[in-house]
Amino acid sequence: MSYLKIYPKRIIATLNNEACFEGVLILSIEQYGLLTNDKKCDVKIAQDRGMWQIWVQPVSGVETPQYKQFVESLNHYLFTVLKATPLSNDKEQLLFEVFFDSIYFDLSGQEPVMLKIPSE
Repeated sequence: MSYLKIYPKRIIATLNNEACFEGVLILSIEQYGLLTNDKKCDVKIAQDRGMWQIWVQPVSGVETPQYKQFVESLNHYLFTVLKATPLSNDKEQLLFEVFFDSIYFDLSGQEPVMLKIPSE
């Protein structure tokens, strides 16, 4: 069993010449009680078979065995739950930015769970 929580804070990415967004995901990771803040991961956001997809590079220096599950859950949250669209039909955006409001991904169980951070 592993104790791992990932707290995404912000994604900021810019459109490149290949109609793909490249940028960073800023997040915090809590693993076995150790909290690492404001880690940056490179991201790439592009359409794959007509659907938006995000690819996130692993966090350097932090062992995160369930990272693939986190990225899959993040994809679902961004493009299914939030219905984020980096390029809209009415106008082209050169910047894609998402702020995550008080959520985290708990990867301690068999399946990842997205939860709200409780108010104090």
